[in-house]
Amino acid sequence: MQLAASICGMPVGLLTLLDDRRQWFRVSDGFKLQETPREIAFCAYAIRQNELLVVQDTNLDRRFSTNPLVVAEPPIRFFAGMPMHTAEGHPVGTLCVMDTQPRMLTPQQENALRVLGRQASARLELRAQRMALDEALKERERAAAGLHASEELFRAFMNASPFLSYIKDAAGRLLFYNKSFAKRFGIGEQAWLGRTDERLWSPNLSRSGRTHDLEVMAGGQIVETEERIRSSDGTSSTWRSFKFPCYDSAGNILLAGVAVDVSEEVARKGELTRYHRELEEANEQLRKLAVTDELTGLRNRRAFEERMVLEFSMARRRRRELSVLLLDVDNFKSINDRFGHAAGDDVLRRLGALLRTTVRLPDLPARYGGEEFVVLLPESGEEGALGLARRVMEKVAAEPWDNERVTVSIGMAAMNESLVNGYQLVALADEALYAAKRAGKNRVMLHGGQLQP
Repeated sequence: MQLAASICGMPVGLLTLLDDRRQWFRVSDGFKLQETPREIAFCAYAIRQNELLVVQDTNLDRRFSTNPLVVAEPPIRFFAGMPMHTAEGHPVGTLCVMDTQPRMLTPQQENALRVLGRQASARLELRAQRMALDEALKERERAAAGLHASEELFRAFMNASPFLSYIKDAAGRLLFYNKSFAKRFGIGEQAWLGRTDERLWSPNLSRSGRTHDLEVMAGGQIVETEERIRSSDGTSSTWRSFKFPCYDSAGNILLAGVAVDVSEEVARKGELTRYHRELEEANEQLRKLAVTDELTGLRNRRAFEERMVLEFSMARRRRRELSVLLLDVDNFKSINDRFGHAAGDDVLRRLGALLRTTVRLPDLPARYGGEEFVVLLPESGEEGALGLARRVMEKVAAEPWDNERVTVSIGMAAMNESLVNGYQLVALADEALYAAKRAGKNRVMLHGGQLQP
């Protein structure tokens, strides 16, 4: 402002800012007003254009001759203002010079005022950006502090609690466990973080635990169980555990669990404890029966479809591979007709056992219905599914069947972006299965093209 006034030889230089109603001044010297209504502001005219506004004599300009700032003492008789704009082009004010006498500017002075006005706009924009950045940094610090405080409060609560608690992700990795959990298993407070069930437990225990976890996540409800477990010091105790699904801030499904020591309660109840345990075992058996095919021991169609819904959702959200194999025993009706239903049932039982010992740990083999079987292959595309299909075909061919050689036809389908649910994926595998049947049976068919076993 002082520089602008000096270059132009004026007594007053101002930086003005305007809103819808008022005009504010930042003055170099010689001007007593701090603000005026917008309707009498000279700058309200200057910001309507992109170039320098020069009024050599306000008495001779009908826009300003009756303006209160012109008729007052001391009057404004000369005005020159360069409009200032934001980076988006919005007008915010002016850099201007004024005098109480009519004046003229030289071309060099006018050009200097233009340059200074643009510099003032740039500095104003930088100041606004710095203020916005400062506020954003403060907000980030407040959010980080709040998040840290929330996390510390969560950990303090969990570590002070008398119950065991843990959280797993959908892949079965431990994301959190409290001090009671660490003490129960005799480990450090971070020793098991990131580990999956397969790294912590025996194959049978990890398989059953993983299956149960997935069923809890798919079911969407709290599941309560009670079990007797051995502590790190060798003593036994009875714990009541609760598993339930939850979600993180990104919407990913997690599994949470808590367990409470109910040993004293069990001891007090005596015979009631035994009855309760038997009841729990019966309930567990009922649960297994509800999801297990009685003939083959594999999961039934209901259990397969519940798992399929969960795996399809995770695969689509995380852009992971997912495949399905659909198997059918060739000429199964002929086996039943020639050798009896008991022989047919034996074929299905042995085929179920063959699938159970051939698939990977994450895969889910199930009896789909009749002589049809299905295998769900998480994180496996066409190549992985083909490899499993070939192994199944080889084992079926090598199996010493009792009455006659048994063969199967297999349809394969892999997930693609056009699918909206897992049932469509199974439908594609079904189409491939019937294509294999039509092509002569005893072969593997990928949906959309033939593949030899």
